[in-house]
Amino acid sequence: MKKKANGTYRGRLNVRGFEQVEGMHFFGDSIAAPVTNPNTIRFCLVLLACMPLWISRVLDVEGAFLQGQFVNGEVIYIGVPDGMEKYYGSRDDVVLLLNVPLYGTKQAANCFYTSLRKSASKRNYKRSRADPCLYYIWTDGRLALFATWVDDIIVFGHPQDVDTIEKNLKEAFVCKSEGELKEYVGSKIDVMRKSNGLATVKITQPVLIQKLEDEFDVSTGKAPGTPARPGEVLSKLHGGELLTSAAATNYRSGTATLMFIMQWSRPDIFNATRGCARHMSAPGTVHNDALYWLIHYVISTRNRGLVLEPDRVWDGSSKFKFRIGGRADSNYAANEDDRRSVSGGRVRLEGCPVTFRSATQRFVTLSVTEAEGAAGNMVAQDMMYLYRSLTKIGLSVELPWC
Repeated sequence: MKKKANGTYRGRLNVRGFEQVEGMHFFGDSIAAPVTNPNTIRFCLVLLACMPLWISRVLDVEGAFLQGQFVNGEVIYIGVPDGMEKYYGSRDDVVLLLNVPLYGTKQAANCFYTSLRKSASKRNYKRSRADPCLYYIWTDGRLALFATWVDDIIVFGHPQDVDTIEKNLKEAFVCKSEGELKEYVGSKIDVMRKSNGLATVKITQPVLIQKLEDEFDVSTGKAPGTPARPGEVLSKLHGGELLTSAAATNYRSGTATLMFIMQWSRPDIFNATRGCARHMSAPGTVHNDALYWLIHYVISTRNRGLVLEPDRVWDGSSKFKFRIGGRADSNYAANEDDRRSVSGGRVRLEGCPVTFRSATQRFVTLSVTEAEGAAGNMVAQDMMYLYRSLTKIGLSVELPWC
């Protein structure tokens, strides 16, 4: 069962895909399917906030994987599902031939992605060379976009163009409109349009934070004011006694939830979550205390989220020069385990944070200058990604100076 952001539950029949045999039931080069990069979603939201005439719309492809087709001639049989014997007969005597890639088959996501890509190409939508799940089209000087996350599709553009994209997608797939973008990939999205045409977009994740509160008892004590204790650097050397198997599993579950939250709506917990995630294989009591501190902080600040508030109004033309900028920082050899430094940085589009990261550097630096240079290099790469994302859909970018 899956709990959505609106509190409803959903369930579906899944095939036992782990029993599939490569070369017979699937082929290794046709099982992967991409999803939209979170940074792509954020820069699309910034464009929405910049453009007074733009709207957003969410389309849900119903039973998406059932609308894909096997592309390699696979023949797959399944047993009669529990509770369906009265329709198909005894499970001992009957097997069912799959006509379409059912949920659970290894190639289901790839088959649907391939069908969607071919359908978009037939209707003259171009796929971004920076993100394989972002499609765009220019019509009478107006840009329209749609981004896909498996079966969820967000459309951005002028109302007329959004209607056209919805019509085209409904011709190709059975899908329904869920209206304006308010919830996506477990995130709650609030768009508040101001009188000057600009909008403020706020992204929060109340359902996941409530999940943390239900699973972790952090009700005692004063709520911390920071994601981690000041100056705290978690290490294996001073990690304390190893947790029991059950406690370690709980630690990994909490850390994984925080990793998803930080990626979408809480850049303020990025560095603290990175520190906890480094010790998921063998967490100790010190690491567990840090995790509970972080969870307590997140729960006590549940109303905080990522706010996108652009500086300027976009006129909708391809000649408008978008402004990007970045900032980087690092510590130096603070970790006692391997003496590696940590890079941190963020990239902004029209003043809005689009990319943010905190990552352990891949090599040991020999000076503060070298560590800072590595951090700057990381942010420069993120800026190049954003530059490429914008220019590959026909937009112009004002290059930053250094």
